[in-house]
Amino acid sequence: MTAFFRALGTEWLKLRRTLALWMIVVAPLIVVLLQFFIGYDRMKVPENIQAWPMFVQSSCALWAIFMMPLYITLETALLNNIEHSAKSWKQLFALPVPRASLVAAKMLTSFLMIGLSTVVLCVAIVIFGKLLSFLRPQFLMEGIPVELIATKAFLPFVASWLIIAIHSWISARWQGFALSLGIGIGAVFFAVFASGARAGAFYPWLFPLNSLGDERSFIALTVGSIGGILFAAFATWDVTRRDVL
Repeated sequence: MTAFFRALGTEWLKLRRTLALWMIVVAPLIVVLLQFFIGYDRMKVPENIQAWPMFVQSSCALWAIFMMPLYITLETALLNNIEHSAKSWKQLFALPVPRASLVAAKMLTSFLMIGLSTVVLCVAIVIFGKLLSFLRPQFLMEGIPVELIATKAFLPFVASWLIIAIHSWISARWQGFALSLGIGIGAVFFAVFASGARAGAFYPWLFPLNSLGDERSFIALTVGSIGGILFAAFATWDVTRRDVL
């Protein structure tokens, strides 16, 4: 266990001054800023109606369907590319540390980065929601709906665990930045057109969006979370047993 936590600490040290670290903040900010400008420019809310639900739902839905899956693809690729670009997998596996601890630490780092971005998303929604109500007083945004924001933001995160595990495995198992990005972009593109299909309830890249609904949320949260944990275990086992150059 000590080896695992040391490996986890090392992973975060590697992220210093990298694009992967900056994207933890940049990705959710892009989504909320877009919704802020849409709200400021064109969003219409009937008088005396709370605008918080609309602002929160639209921000989290955009995050869940577009930005989160693409962001997961980018972050996992950047994280594992640190080892691929320096060809240091062989050096890592030669250390007197269990391979499983090294790979599991990198896998958990991916999960933690997405989780931190979810926290940033919540904070950004509060800040720009209040700013929007200040600039557009007709928007009734009294107080801060902490429970609503946390629920709408963290449900997609839990449902995305399977996506995180899949992309962590792909980017660690195969060298090549383009491969991981290509699969992620293709999966998101397919998700846009599959959202209305029945099979969309079982499509992993739609789980974050489905978690915000009613009919498909149970499948998205159950398969997304449990499937993510199981696939992460498989990915750790598979990466540790491969030959590295």
